[in-house]
Amino acid sequence: MSGVSIVTVPTIALPLNIAVSGIAFFNYLRAGHFSLKFSLPFLASIPFAFYAGTLNFDESTLAIVFVIALLASSFALFTSSYSIKKRQQQINSRDISSRKITLLGLPIGAVLGSIAGLVGIGGGIWLSPLLILSRLATPKRVAATASFFILTNSISGFAGHALTKPINFEFVLPLLVVVIIGGFLGSRIGSLKINHNMMRMIVGGIVAIAALNIVYSNWFNQ
Repeated sequence: MSGVSIVTVPTIALPLNIAVSGIAFFNYLRAGHFSLKFSLPFLASIPFAFYAGTLNFDESTLAIVFVIALLASSFALFTSSYSIKKRQQQINSRDISSRKITLLGLPIGAVLGSIAGLVGIGGGIWLSPLLILSRLATPKRVAATASFFILTNSISGFAGHALTKPINFEFVLPLLVVVIIGGFLGSRIGSLKINHNMMRMIVGGIVAIAALNIVYSNWFNQ
């Protein structure tokens, strides 16, 4: 929305993802909500994120990928609301087999990792609703898994981009400082009794507007 070329967005977004997801993951790890055994199948995403980061597409092709990814993200945020919260009540009592997690985690990780490395979205925005809707984990476990998923995908994807594309650190570093401050503030605000469903709706709307802005800029404003 700021006019930055789509081609450069992943190299900007991924370092910011690393910073803020690292903060979130540290907090969830310290609180005891993270399980490496549960998260491991989803980490099939890591090599796919790296490989996708090494790919080079022309701007028009990348614009199509961005629009699809952003609209899917917006949809995921809008669906992560009250209907999902009702399902969360039933998760604690379920006996979830490691086989089921593996069968779901490997393909989901591969797909989301590829998208994460390509467009710079960590993938947690899709992973969280999938885990809740499939009743695979409690909300805290979902948040811990998603933050670790974003962190590892972003590191892997950024490594792929760094090997094949120039990185504008002068542009990234000031944003990095702001995102770190925002991450700490968000962690504090998120612990308060705010309306999380409303926050999802707001962010989902912003993401949808970004997608429509790409559509307008690339196909209607020629």
